[in-house]
Amino acid sequence: MDIEEPPLVKVIAALPALVLHAKADYSDPSWTTKPGGYDSEYFFGKRFFGTWNRDHRTMLLLARLPMIGLTLLLGLSLYWMARQFAGPWGAVVTLALFVSSPFFLAYGSIVHTDVPIAFFSIWTMWFFASLCREPSYRNALWFAGSLAGALLTKFSGAFLLPSILLAWCWFRYLEWRGAKGQGQGSLAGKKSFRREGLALGAMVLAGLCVYVFYLGTFYHSDPRAILENEMSSMVGVHTLPVDILVRRMNNHAWLEPLLLSPSLYAGGLAYVVGHGRRPMYFLGQWHPQGVWFYFPVISFFKLAPGMIFVILLLPFLAMKRLLSRRDQGSVVPDSVRFHLGAVLAGLIVFTAIAMTSNLNVGIRHFSVPITFTVLLSSLVIPMTRSVGVPGARRLLIAVTSGLVVSSLGTALLTYPHYLSYFNIFRLNTAKQEIAQNSNLSWGQSMEEVAAFFREHGVSDPYVDDGASNIDPTVYVPGAHVWNCDRPDPTAPEWVAISTYMLIRQKPECFDLERYPSWAIGGGAVEIIHIANPTAVDSKPR
Repeated sequence: MDIEEPPLVKVIAALPALVLHAKADYSDPSWTTKPGGYDSEYFFGKRFFGTWNRDHRTMLLLARLPMIGLTLLLGLSLYWMARQFAGPWGAVVTLALFVSSPFFLAYGSIVHTDVPIAFFSIWTMWFFASLCREPSYRNALWFAGSLAGALLTKFSGAFLLPSILLAWCWFRYLEWRGAKGQGQGSLAGKKSFRREGLALGAMVLAGLCVYVFYLGTFYHSDPRAILENEMSSMVGVHTLPVDILVRRMNNHAWLEPLLLSPSLYAGGLAYVVGHGRRPMYFLGQWHPQGVWFYFPVISFFKLAPGMIFVILLLPFLAMKRLLSRRDQGSVVPDSVRFHLGAVLAGLIVFTAIAMTSNLNVGIRHFSVPITFTVLLSSLVIPMTRSVGVPGARRLLIAVTSGLVVSSLGTALLTYPHYLSYFNIFRLNTAKQEIAQNSNLSWGQSMEEVAAFFREHGVSDPYVDDGASNIDPTVYVPGAHVWNCDRPDPTAPEWVAISTYMLIRQKPECFDLERYPSWAIGGGAVEIIHIANPTAVDSKPR
């Protein structure tokens, strides 16, 4: 029903539902209507949590456990990789920044694809470097598995292909520059052919894994019904590759199960590319589409200050090394020089694509560059140790330690509102005036909204439909749905509104700010007491 992402993470998250014997009405129109269209998944999902299954807390917890497991594995992976780059203290810096980051604490605990794609991406680039340095079937299999996992997690996993190409070009440059047959960076002759042959074979194997997984996932499904639903969701999107495959299927029925997998994958890629342009509210104004500076700016406001300053230390220390006349050698051991090049290649490609794209809806889409950067932060330690002046070296070590400790303090002070976190650099600017969507509110504060109404004895609460994606009564007993920008004839007395509706440019509900209000969920939701409900009715809109 959802063609925006491949199915792997969704299948993993759904497995715990089998333990609870979750119920679903497959006679519901949201499932049976052909084609269902883009909205079917939302109707089906709302009824799944709001009507067919009432124990949503346990179900959500179990669904999130595999995601939390992947996030913990990512943290362990970063520690292990950073230890090889920069030793134990460099690994401590990386791990501390990871575990204290509001970004990973927020998005690593929910069912989504952004942290998993970072996990598979960093392993893909790492094992590609391992394969290039030591061509073996073992490294080729690890590389193939990591790449397949990335391609099955998020369509942006396809960006790993140009990342791999860039890394390969860098390795070939090192080979050309080095003396033939000398040093560990030189991979000449038969070893080079073996390396590239294994890499190509691993990529073919990864593609085959993607094909087989799609085939198994949709084995019991009607190919025509699925493709009709996909095509109905892609109105206004260039779908030539999908059209060609569908025509082949129509002419040859026996090809239906064989061509379903490439059709769905091609359609998903086309959908993501075609829907990359959408209006966005950023830095106090509406933009018809994304802007190139979105991700650097939103990272500046959403990441912990300690992490930001540690990251800024990297180019400063790197420039100092370049300007130094002393021969300081490589910043990392020779055994992982290729791995450093692969990580840098991935960082460059994913950052460049993100900044040139028009899809600027949340910092979560920047998860791969953020993860690569956290790993590279470990290099602050070896670069600091190479500083020649003892006093400056001690000062840099003290500054780095202070920044890491401050990041841990940020995590403690922010708890539990990690998703709506904005750092102190915003000063007095309202969070919703900087950025919205999943940067601020994603329906995560409904338990707090329910507690507020309960503690204040509100018997007839209203919830704006932007505050929750499902029926608010699932969380707030007796709640009514209300649209603050399209109010009903009878205005409520108490209402919960997502703060992204309280902006200064239309469409907005900013005029409601004149009433008494309480911030909930770290500023994600505001509870407003409309002292004179008729004032809302009489105001022209």
